[in-house]
Amino acid sequence: MNELNFRDDHFDLEKYLRISGATRPDSFDWSDPGPRLDDEALFCLGYMMDIESHTVIYMKELLSTSVAEDPSITAFLSCWVYEEFFHSQVLKRFLESQGLTIEDARFTELRRRKASRRVAEKIVGMASHLTRHFPAVHMTWGAINELSTLTGYHAMIERTQHPMLTTLMSRIIKDERRHFSFYFNQARRMLQDPTARRITSFLVRHFWTPVGSPVRGDADAQRICAFLFQGDEGRARLTEMDGMIARLPGLAWFNLGTRFCFVPQSKEEPIASMPAHQAV
Repeated sequence: MNELNFRDDHFDLEKYLRISGATRPDSFDWSDPGPRLDDEALFCLGYMMDIESHTVIYMKELLSTSVAEDPSITAFLSCWVYEEFFHSQVLKRFLESQGLTIEDARFTELRRRKASRRVAEKIVGMASHLTRHFPAVHMTWGAINELSTLTGYHAMIERTQHPMLTTLMSRIIKDERRHFSFYFNQARRMLQDPTARRITSFLVRHFWTPVGSPVRGDADAQRICAFLFQGDEGRARLTEMDGMIARLPGLAWFNLGTRFCFVPQSKEEPIASMPAHQAV
């Protein structure tokens, strides 16, 4: 596939800050939105929209940790959250062009759910106050989530073969690749420290969950996996993703993307899906 290849020897933060800008809905011609997608594709896009819109809450939590002490990270995150918000707006506009109504109340409900987040997230958050190596954990976590997003967007383009959606996602992917490159390179640098490697490996191994699952629940995340990563081709995509993360110091064991999507999960009560009338 070679979709995940990128120059990972250096990330030019100054250049990124100069060129950073929003991929806005008005950047596209909506006069011909194309054929209607099936319900599973729309559900998947709704999940993606929700998670992109939720980054502002994630940012709020990060600013209360030691990550906020690093000016290069906060500079990057300021642009990152701006770009991610507009990704959600582009996806929202596409869903509306497909005949769906997306109410603002949807996003309010998502943010309320965060109050019932899992114990795992609280434990990882506590790490920021217990070790100076928390930024290594955060950069690694961010690299995994950004690469998961990239992998999912590439799979969505391939699965749907929808002209308009391909145009939108191709633009979004350019932003996401830069986001991933920043996280990956920062993580690789920070993980040179043996203690940072041990702490990060332990926390990722035991507490990482797929991007979006703490907000939408494992049941919805599994449904996304079933749509995007079918059969041998889907497994190959996830294996490539896991292999990229395994290049980070101390994470040679990483296989969590494949495990989540292809190993049966334990039974648990999922967080309820979004209201059925919204169809996504």
